[in-house]
Amino acid sequence: MKSKYLKISSLFILMLFVGTSCEDFLSVNDNPNLPSDVPAENRIIGAIRMTNGAAMWRGTREVSAVMQYGATRNTTGGFYNAETWRFTSAYFFWQNAYTWALPNAVDLIRLGEADGSPHFVGVGKTLQALIFGMLTDQYGAIVVRDSYDGVSQVNLTPRFDDQEFVYQEIIRLLDEAIAAFRQTQNTTSLNAAGGDILYQGDVRKWERFAWTLKARYLNHLSKKSSLYDPVAIIEAATNGFNADGMDAQFNYQTGSLQTEENPFFSWGGFTNLDNPRFFTWSQFYVDLLTNFPVTETDYQDPRISRIMQPAASDNQFRGLRSGMGLAGGEGGSGNFTSPDDYGRFRGSGYYTNIDSPFPFTTYSEVKFIEAEARLRSGDPSGSLTAFEEGIRAHMRKLGVPGDEIEAYWSALVADGVAGHFNNLTQGLSHIMRQKYIALPLNPEIWVDMRRMNYSQNIYGPTLQRPANLNTIIFDANDESDWIQAMIYEGNEEVRNPDNVGDNTPAVRLRTPLWWNIPD
Repeated sequence: MKSKYLKISSLFILMLFVGTSCEDFLSVNDNPNLPSDVPAENRIIGAIRMTNGAAMWRGTREVSAVMQYGATRNTTGGFYNAETWRFTSAYFFWQNAYTWALPNAVDLIRLGEADGSPHFVGVGKTLQALIFGMLTDQYGAIVVRDSYDGVSQVNLTPRFDDQEFVYQEIIRLLDEAIAAFRQTQNTTSLNAAGGDILYQGDVRKWERFAWTLKARYLNHLSKKSSLYDPVAIIEAATNGFNADGMDAQFNYQTGSLQTEENPFFSWGGFTNLDNPRFFTWSQFYVDLLTNFPVTETDYQDPRISRIMQPAASDNQFRGLRSGMGLAGGEGGSGNFTSPDDYGRFRGSGYYTNIDSPFPFTTYSEVKFIEAEARLRSGDPSGSLTAFEEGIRAHMRKLGVPGDEIEAYWSALVADGVAGHFNNLTQGLSHIMRQKYIALPLNPEIWVDMRRMNYSQNIYGPTLQRPANLNTIIFDANDESDWIQAMIYEGNEEVRNPDNVGDNTPAVRLRTPLWWNIPD
């Protein structure tokens, strides 16, 4: 697989070199029926697809195990490695993002500028900001200033920008995207060629997408007292998604090519029923869906049956503890060791069916962001209101009937949720656990877990480091020693060692990112 990606990368670089250095020479052979410049309206679909497949999905596959959404059946093999934090530099999110996703977003910006269509510029900068955000939140320092710009030759030894600078650039790109979406003079509409598969040309929804991302990245700075600004976060959230049906999500299809199907169902390593990447949802996720925060009162969330299936043997919901495998039984207890004692992960419900959508960000997420910012600003009442709407929005998204939504909220109220919001830790416990439920398999949750220090006071007593932990790197006796970042991809390490720096697992996996180090 590694040689495959090397060949792809080399071909991509060669194509860029030829296109830059030999443009005048090759122009004598231009075919007027095969234009070399694809117009922006035909490139937007590729920019969206690559942001999803090459960046979002590739950056989600391994860290879904780190976030403990799914658990493997067997404690041997490559799938188990990610679950127990045995990472190496053979991890291709970096290369996929820089080779495929970012160039498509940047080219869309350049084409929009040339066409006099600022709305395409806005789309390109929104996607560029999202890709940079996903990269920096996994690696820390990344390449921004020396990344592909659509004009210059590719720099094979680019400098790395520190994460504080990257965050400044993300906010700048989103501000510029918002300004571009507000331009009234636009030569070509976003969906002129049917390529806007996200919003079908609705510029206002694109603008709210950019605002939502701005709220997300500003909210990551909760440990940076000199930079954290809840007023700015609330403003961004207010301008972000404000109703159902606005979620920025990639809609997979059924009955088409395998690459058109949701990869958690199909081509992402989940089709081997004997040893899939994830055999079942984790017991930790089951616990969040069957217990209330703070009090740990038993209550079965109506969403559980929309997200996962019960066991074939007794119709009960249960999962495996991360790193334990089927031999460990339910949550590591040693009980329930038959495959039929568990509902399968693949094809289990809303998020893992063949045509399940894959969200970049959602309306419910922005309400939970607002709830956190209001709670930190000393507004527990406003926080509770935003929190309630976040829950209701996600339940509506999953098709939970109104009476079940009301029953769930009434049970939370009876369990003392309003009083819990007068305490920062207890309020955060509600917000973060609901956000975990509502944004499954999204790498944004890993940001939250690290910001919350993987705290059991936030996520509950069943959040534990995986069994069979990689004790070569992590301290078996220190329960606070959790994974913090990912290792840079091997090709970058070999080609650009001076800028990559120390890429050993012991350093990369354990070093907190800039936003996770308190001022």
